[in-house]
Amino acid sequence: MEQLLDILLGHARFHELSLRTRVVLNQLPLNLTMLLVLIIAAVVRSDEYSEPGFIVSQAAALLLLGCCAAVPWRRLPRWSHLLIPVLDFSVIGLLRVTSEDVLGGLALLAAFPIIWLTGSGYRPRLMVVFGGVASLLMVWVPHFMNGTAAPATLAAEFLTPFMMLAIGIVTAVMTQSAKAQQLRVQELLDRSETRGHLLDTILDTVDVGVGVFDTEGRILLMNAQQRELHASALPPGVEDARERDLLIFRDGSQQPVPTSDRPARRAIDGETFSHEVYRLGRGPKSRIVSVSARAFLEASGCRGGSVLAFSDVTEVVAAVRARETFVAAMSHEFRTPLTSLIGYAELLQDDPSLSPAARSDTQVMVRNARHLNKMVDDVLAAATSGVTEDYRLPLDLARLVREQAVASAPEAMSRNITLDVDAEGDLPILGDRTGVVRVIDNLVSNALKYSDDGGKVRLEARQDGAWAVLSVEDQGIGIGAEDLDRVFKRFQRSSAAVRSGVPGTGLGLALAQEVAEQHGGELAVTSELGVGSVFTLRLPLRQP
Repeated sequence: MEQLLDILLGHARFHELSLRTRVVLNQLPLNLTMLLVLIIAAVVRSDEYSEPGFIVSQAAALLLLGCCAAVPWRRLPRWSHLLIPVLDFSVIGLLRVTSEDVLGGLALLAAFPIIWLTGSGYRPRLMVVFGGVASLLMVWVPHFMNGTAAPATLAAEFLTPFMMLAIGIVTAVMTQSAKAQQLRVQELLDRSETRGHLLDTILDTVDVGVGVFDTEGRILLMNAQQRELHASALPPGVEDARERDLLIFRDGSQQPVPTSDRPARRAIDGETFSHEVYRLGRGPKSRIVSVSARAFLEASGCRGGSVLAFSDVTEVVAAVRARETFVAAMSHEFRTPLTSLIGYAELLQDDPSLSPAARSDTQVMVRNARHLNKMVDDVLAAATSGVTEDYRLPLDLARLVREQAVASAPEAMSRNITLDVDAEGDLPILGDRTGVVRVIDNLVSNALKYSDDGGKVRLEARQDGAWAVLSVEDQGIGIGAEDLDRVFKRFQRSSAAVRSGVPGTGLGLALAQEVAEQHGGELAVTSELGVGSVFTLRLPLRQP
C-alpha cells in the first residue's frame, strides 16, 4: 500500500519496482473493489454472505492476491504472471452470477484484468482479442449454464464485452505509444550519457585547461589540466583558496591582479576576451597561460554562464625569449667586428699610395661588409620586432624618399643604373622614423640589387586620397606568380632570387610589411618574371 501511495504521489516510478511488487499492485485494485462490494453487500443485504458463490469469489480473489505476493515470478517465464488476470475473469464471473441481482454493474470489474493484460506489452494484439473473448464468455457462459441463452438475452449482454474490448484497444495503443516514447527517451539518455563521457574524455585529453562557471560564479566543470593550473596559483602551503587569494599576475609584474580584473571574475561578469596572458604562481613552478573567455546560452536563450580556456604557454614564451636573446646577442657580436672592418677598409680607400687594383679590392670589401652589416641589422630587427615601443613623430614621406635616393645614388651610379625620383611636395605622416626609413631603404636596395647593370629604377611618392603612397618600380629579374604569396614571409626568398645568386636573408620584405601594418598601412607587390616588380607602400596621411 505504501508503494502504491509513493507511485500516486510521484515519489517512485512503476517500471523501476520489482516484478513481484508490480504484479501485486496490478492485482490490488480488483481486491480493493471486491472489498468495497463486500461492505456494500453487508449494508444492502447481509444474507448475501450465505451465498456460496459470493464467499468463494471473495476467497479466490484473496488467494490470487496471495499468489501474487508469494510466487517468485522472475524464475518463471515472462508471461507467467498474466495467468492472474486470466483467472480474475473467472472470479468476476462467479461474483456477477451470485450478486448481480443485488449489485448491478459487476461486469465492469472485468476492466481491471483486461487493462492488466493489454497494458502488459506482451503480444498486445493477442491480449486485446483474448480480453474481448474472455469478457464475452464471462457474461454469456452463465446463460448457457442456466438455459437462458436466447438470442435476445445474449444480444443484451453484448454491450459489456464491447466496452471491455474498446478499453483493451485503447490501453494497448497507449501502452505501445508509451513504450515507444520510453525507448526514445532511453535512447536519448544513452546518447547524452555517451556524449557526456566523450566530453569528459576529450576535456581530460586536450592540453588546455577548461573551466565552466555559472552566472553566480559557481564552478560547473573543471578538467584535469585546469585543476593542475589552478593548483599552481595557490599560495605556498595552501591546498584550496578563494579566487581573490590566488597568485595571479600580469606577465612581467610582481603585483597580483586585482580581483575585479582577474579572468574568472571578468568572465562571470559576462565579458568576452581572447588570448590574454597571465602568470600563475611564483618561482620556478609558476606557469604562464593564455586565457580566453566566452559566454554560453541556456535553452531559453538566457546567458547560462561562461567558459574559460587556459593554454599553458610557459615553454613557448621561454623559447621565444631564449631565441630573441640569442639572436640579439649574436647580431651584436657580429656588428662589432663588422664596424671595425668597414672603418679600416674606408681608411685604406683614402690611402693615396694604393694601386687602382688594390683600391678596387677595398671597394669590394666595403660593399660586401656593408651588405653583411645590413643583413645583421635585418636579423636584429626581426629578433626585437614587437619588443620595443614605437615612437610616432611627424614625418614627411616624400622627404625621406628623396634622402634615400641621395644615399642610394652612389650604388646606382657604380652599376650604371638610372635612379628616377618623383617625390616633389610634402606627404605628411605620423610614424616611427627608424621603421619607415628601414622600409624605404629595403625597397630601394632590393630594386637596385635585383636589377641588371644599366637598368632603371623609378621612385614615385604621391598622395592618393587619405594615403601617402610610395611606388618602387624596377626592371629586374621579377618574381614568379608561385612566389608572390610568400614573398612577405620571414626567411622566404623567391626562386628567381635564389637562382640569381644574390645573397639575402629573406627578412627585409617581411619586416617592411610588419612596419607598414603597425602604422595602419600596407605593402603590396605586382611582378612579372623577367620583366620587373613594383612594390607599393601605403601609409595614412597625418591629419591636421
